[in-house]
Amino acid sequence: MTPEEAGQVFVDAGAHADPERFHEACALLRREAPVQRVEHPDFNPFYAVTRHADVMEVESHPEVFHNAPRPILQTIDADRFREAQGDVLRTLIHMDDPDHRRYRAVTADWFLPKSLGRYDARLAELARRSVDGMVALGGECEFVGDVAVKFPLQGILAILGLPESDYPRMLQLTQEIFGISDPDQARGVDLADLLGVIGDFFLYFYNLTNQRRAAPTADLASVIANAAIEGKPVPDMELISYYIIIATAGHDTTASTIAGGLRALAENPAELARLRADPALLPKAVDEMIRWVSPVTHFMRNATVDYELNGTKIKAGESELL
Repeated sequence: MTPEEAGQVFVDAGAHADPERFHEACALLRREAPVQRVEHPDFNPFYAVTRHADVMEVESHPEVFHNAPRPILQTIDADRFREAQGDVLRTLIHMDDPDHRRYRAVTADWFLPKSLGRYDARLAELARRSVDGMVALGGECEFVGDVAVKFPLQGILAILGLPESDYPRMLQLTQEIFGISDPDQARGVDLADLLGVIGDFFLYFYNLTNQRRAAPTADLASVIANAAIEGKPVPDMELISYYIIIATAGHDTTASTIAGGLRALAENPAELARLRADPALLPKAVDEMIRWVSPVTHFMRNATVDYELNGTKIKAGESELL
């Protein structure tokens, strides 16, 4: 495998479902081409940055490397649509300072341990329900679909304050928005299908906003609905996007960590036995599962000025995949 061939794993959906191939390619890039230019007919070119020190260098210079206008890797057609029509979402991952700092502050306190502690009983109830569901299935289940995906989504929706009757709808929409490249989950393969999913999200959360403004409750949805930035109500685009990023990314990473963590324990029975023998190790085990699984495999940054990164000259306007 050459560095050019290794770089193709980032634009090949199948490679993300093949951990051995993916990690082999990344290891080769780290050794031989840590800042590798990747070209593919379906994607605009970008640099794959694979060494920790280089990633941290990019992250430590937010004044040079911006999230906007290309925060995630997507096809040329999607890039062209964004350039012509603008962003269909504007979440925290799309923002740079000062907006990123201002919008993050809206919910920052809600995700502190002291705030989330009020949901301990509800989250414990959902956890028990998940375990009871596995027992009811006779000790065997399709763990990803039956547990790993559903439980964290239920948790984040409980924090938002959504009624449990809406959980299945949110599950469907989150699967569709993240599964655009997966024929088993996607609503369709065209950009119009993805826009339809986003439109359904917008309609749901627009109605929720009106409800929470008319009658606020003690939940995160009410905080978002009634938020203000520098004394002004949050614009509709940013408001609805805020709900979406919490409802989707807030659970998808956790689902991947739970599923990947269980697989890692199954493949390393000595570690599973160690955890069973000493449940007090669980907090450290969770941290290790996040590191091991790495549920987010990339984000994009965009150079605003010419910059030399580990000997590679990156021009203003070019993108870097971290």
